[in-house]
Amino acid sequence: MGMRITARQIELFQMAYRHKSTRKAADALHISQPAISRVVADLETEMGIRLFDRSGRRFEPTPAAHSLSAAIRSHYYGIDRVIEAATMIATGTAGVLNVVTLPTAADMLVARSAAKLMAQYPNLRIDVDVLGERECLAMLRSGNADCAVICSSPRDTEFVSNLIREIKPVAALTPDDPLVTEASISLSQLAEKDLVMLPPDSPFRRLLELELAVSRIPFSVRAEARTQTALAEYVISGIGRAVIDPMAGALFSDAALILRPLKANLIWPIKFVASASTMAQPAAQLFVDALKSE
Repeated sequence: MGMRITARQIELFQMAYRHKSTRKAADALHISQPAISRVVADLETEMGIRLFDRSGRRFEPTPAAHSLSAAIRSHYYGIDRVIEAATMIATGTAGVLNVVTLPTAADMLVARSAAKLMAQYPNLRIDVDVLGERECLAMLRSGNADCAVICSSPRDTEFVSNLIREIKPVAALTPDDPLVTEASISLSQLAEKDLVMLPPDSPFRRLLELELAVSRIPFSVRAEARTQTALAEYVISGIGRAVIDPMAGALFSDAALILRPLKANLIWPIKFVASASTMAQPAAQLFVDALKSE
């Protein structure tokens, strides 16, 4: 049986969405607040997803609510089209998901996963913005992003983190580097020559520097680059050695770049972070699954 949504439910939902308050929506429509709350709850039950985040005093639209409101505006001329759009939103195969991510995860993981998912579901849109860790969290907290793919878990209780993968970084060397004869390389060996590294605000660089500091290994930074593919290009040009994600290194041929395991117990976590209400949305779940399978 298909979804049953009435024109009245759509009208009340749009008013609640516009005002971000059932009380203000009820005042605007000259009806009681419980009446509009009941209609919104019934619509959520019919769709099987949360349209508003009611934690604390909040009454914030979820990504599904944004998508439904956009669908209503696009298909105002026919309730059948709205129901069709609502069905796709409820299953995660339509709507908009705004993602912020670290540069180091953007190309190899996030963009690739988003592209595959959108190719599979033409009515699903995933917008990706590339920022530093602090900027990603700021966008998430301000509501300007639905989710973030970052390294750390925020302390805010309203957000939930889901571990996507743990990167075991490797040493990146030129084919003529003396260390290529080694089966694995220690950080002290790697730091005998200049390093090229991610910027200081990168959580991956901070984890690497922490490992170097604990082992009391002095090092010299020859240059910095925002992405791991840029680091690989620096290595290939002979500027310095690097520690990178093996997925990024795999883009280059063995004739240009040699990868070797590190003896250090260095792990770079990649996490999907969003509010509990966003995490419960089917589109977010589809994206998490795509990230994990990449």
